[in-house]
Amino acid sequence: MANNLFEKSFNLKNNSYLSTKFKPLWGQKGVFTSIPVIGKTPRFIGLNSYLNTFNNTCHDYKFDVRLNPKMIRELIGEDITQIKIFNHLLRIATNGTTLSISLRKRTTTKTSVIGFIKKYKRKDFRNKNLYYKKILKFMSEINYSENEIILSRDGKITEGAVTNLIFIKEGKVYIPKIGYYYGNTLKLVEKISKFKFIKKTIFEKELNQYSEILSIGSGRGITSIKSIQSIFWKRKSKTYFQKLKKDYETMIKNNYYEIQ
Repeated sequence: MANNLFEKSFNLKNNSYLSTKFKPLWGQKGVFTSIPVIGKTPRFIGLNSYLNTFNNTCHDYKFDVRLNPKMIRELIGEDITQIKIFNHLLRIATNGTTLSISLRKRTTTKTSVIGFIKKYKRKDFRNKNLYYKKILKFMSEINYSENEIILSRDGKITEGAVTNLIFIKEGKVYIPKIGYYYGNTLKLVEKISKFKFIKKTIFEKELNQYSEILSIGSGRGITSIKSIQSIFWKRKSKTYFQKLKKDYETMIKNNYYEIQ
């Protein structure tokens, strides 16, 4: 799925770098996080929020793993200093015995994308876990820079493939009530936005009631879905996309951590 600029795996039992091939750990019982890194110097967006979520999930999975910003710098080493301009994702994953890190360029995404509905709910959707093989298959079937996967189960919309979804109806901002991973990018934007994000069950059969559907996540930032062909839904406005895009840009400016 991704071409990594660097990738490393570590044995957590003896804190040693694995001389064997990099282990991405997909499909195993484990957790991961993807942290945006942008700027002329590496600015880690929302680093503390991402690490807190990662650490809490490791605790829930009974993994003896706890990371902090200083450890991230030690894990990366000098590899990151070779990059001149940053627009990347730092992925950190663990299954409790191995810790794997990698850095790749973020996908250049259009500000308007086409949505495709897939009937699926992720295993242990409340956590950012490594059971992603089905999701990766969905994403391999589309051009992700121009399209978005929308997950639906039992007639209810939950999330994007690797994003959260925001719905606009009659001047109000909605997010799904349950059934999805509440991502850090959404949390950080919601925290600084003047809009109230209302939790509501989003029924697939009622999507035509919504004037806008937005996709937001660490990889693509924020984008607007312009149509969902299978249900003949078309975007009626970009008003709230423009407003929430400004909130996203403000969040970026106010939530970065520089690792020297």
